[in-house]
Amino acid sequence: MNTDVAPLVRKLIFKIVLFQAALLPVLTVMSVLTTSHFKQRLATHITDTARESLLAGDTRRAIFELQKPVLSDFTGAVWEQKGSTQKFSIPQHLKVPDLLFHGFVSASLFFDEAESQNAGELKFYYNRWGSIFWAVLVWLVIVALSFPIGYREKNRLIREYQLLFDLQKKESFEHVSAQVAHDIRSPLTALDAALKNAAQMPEEQRIILRHAVNRIRDIANNLLEKNRQQSKAASNADSIMGIRSTAIEPPAVCLLSSLVDPVVTEKRLQFESKPGINIDFELTAASYGLFAKIQPVEFKRLVSNLVNNAVEVLGDKGVVNVGLAHEGEKIILAVADNGKGISPEILAKLGQRGETHGKTGGSGLGVFHARTTAEGWGGSLGITSELGKGTTVTIKLPVAEPPAWFVSKLELPSGKTVVVLDDDESIHQVWRGRFESARVKEHGIEVYHFSEPDKLRGWVKNNPGTAESAVYLFDYELLGYKETGLSLAEELDLGGKTILVTSRYEEKRIIEGCERFKIRMIPKGLAGLVPITAASSVQRIANSEEIEKKTIDSTPASGVEVLLDDDALVHMTWKMSARNNGITLKAFKAPVEFLSSLEAFPKDTPIYLDSELGEGLKGEDIAKDLWEKGFTGIYLETGHPPERFSHLPWLKVIGKEPPWGNNSY
Repeated sequence: MNTDVAPLVRKLIFKIVLFQAALLPVLTVMSVLTTSHFKQRLATHITDTARESLLAGDTRRAIFELQKPVLSDFTGAVWEQKGSTQKFSIPQHLKVPDLLFHGFVSASLFFDEAESQNAGELKFYYNRWGSIFWAVLVWLVIVALSFPIGYREKNRLIREYQLLFDLQKKESFEHVSAQVAHDIRSPLTALDAALKNAAQMPEEQRIILRHAVNRIRDIANNLLEKNRQQSKAASNADSIMGIRSTAIEPPAVCLLSSLVDPVVTEKRLQFESKPGINIDFELTAASYGLFAKIQPVEFKRLVSNLVNNAVEVLGDKGVVNVGLAHEGEKIILAVADNGKGISPEILAKLGQRGETHGKTGGSGLGVFHARTTAEGWGGSLGITSELGKGTTVTIKLPVAEPPAWFVSKLELPSGKTVVVLDDDESIHQVWRGRFESARVKEHGIEVYHFSEPDKLRGWVKNNPGTAESAVYLFDYELLGYKETGLSLAEELDLGGKTILVTSRYEEKRIIEGCERFKIRMIPKGLAGLVPITAASSVQRIANSEEIEKKTIDSTPASGVEVLLDDDALVHMTWKMSARNNGITLKAFKAPVEFLSSLEAFPKDTPIYLDSELGEGLKGEDIAKDLWEKGFTGIYLETGHPPERFSHLPWLKVIGKEPPWGNNSY
């Protein structure tokens, strides 16, 4: 028995023994009282049968009537006549029993119905040990039954304790695993950044370093994936179906690199027994921020099948390269191998049901499934091959708008201050390298680095002016501190100015927190890839606000588009996009200011409203008023899903990104 549960078992046994010890006197008292009550009623009934004989003083007849019922239910009885020494007993020479072992009940007789004239009293004696015997017998039965019940309860207690212990152990392991995976991400990002600048390193050393980086990434991905699966299993038993449940999986806008990376990790582990096979997936600037509307589990299955196909045709030696890039409005996922290649005759048939190549027992369903799945998402599948050089399978998918929380580009106006908070020095080094490459100092941009929440609080308190206009890059998890990047942003009122840099960007709770405080995120593994600009064109926005205002105010209302949003970052983004697309944009932060200028705009003016306007104001409420006034071009720019506003069929719901064609700003 586990030493930790032994005291609990002893406590259980003590409670059972205490219960049994208390039960015996309780049963005894109850038995005695019940017997006394029963004997009293019986004595009254027997006395009534000889009532007339006793009142008439006919002793002989009374004894005859009482003899049988008394001796059948009592030890004996004694009659004492009131006001007379006349008495008799049954049996004749009855001695008054010892009251320690015997009890008695009495029944009185009266000459009148008012019971005012007492004729005498008949006492009945009985053995009280009979009732005690039955009490002890019942108690022994209960004790006998308590042994198997107690044994069962003891085993249940041990089982539950063991389950609780195992659960706590598992939760502890999961917590440590998640923390390790999180901590690995920071040095991994630093290694990735260093590897990209290792052109002078000998090729052999670069290959060794790349493999080491891939192995570290595999460990982190494996730990994170296990934790995700366990969390889903705990909250939804349907996830046990895993890949088999994809038939009803709803499409979702997903970051493709976050899906491809763990699949490549899985494949490396799967084919560890083939040391000559190298499976590589390198994140580049071209693969940053590529979102597509897909079914995530089905997409993983697709990538897994394509990599399996590539490995199986290689045999025991070869390279599989998985690439992710984009061309215009299409995302390109490529799985290439350096195998024998495929002849043009066979290549023309691949992708059709039942057509396969290079695999013993292959059914041809893998490539067919990949093609039909990609087409179901609005994409396509293509295969190119050259004999003796290898084969490349290319999946093209439509680019989807990134979610509102995602930072597509980190734009830093000249003179801006950037504050980095992370508990890992290696991630600070990554940001230093990124900002140095972007030459932010030449644009007057200062960067402050903090590792402790208290030092950040002190800086914000001592530099209120600078803190108000700064951009904040916060890690979510801060090792050794109860605060998170999200809680600090809330505490210091930095919501619209903060960007979380975290590997936990897919967690629903964190996404909801970011939406609540208007915080955006950068996946920590992509920190080395996010585009950073510090161009003077961004600064000109701030310098030309007054000129722009005069230009718009002097422009006829026709041809102007309107934005109402309380977020300064949204204003900056939309103004830059409008400038690039030749759009005249009139932007408002306050509803009062917007409504006071409403009469200047035609009814068909495109009007873009944020759903959350602060202080409890809702964009959809203003949209309803505009609709009732006859405005027709009403749009809600929000991170909320369109289904939330299905009750307003005339309202067009779009994302937080500008709606115009060229958003390369």
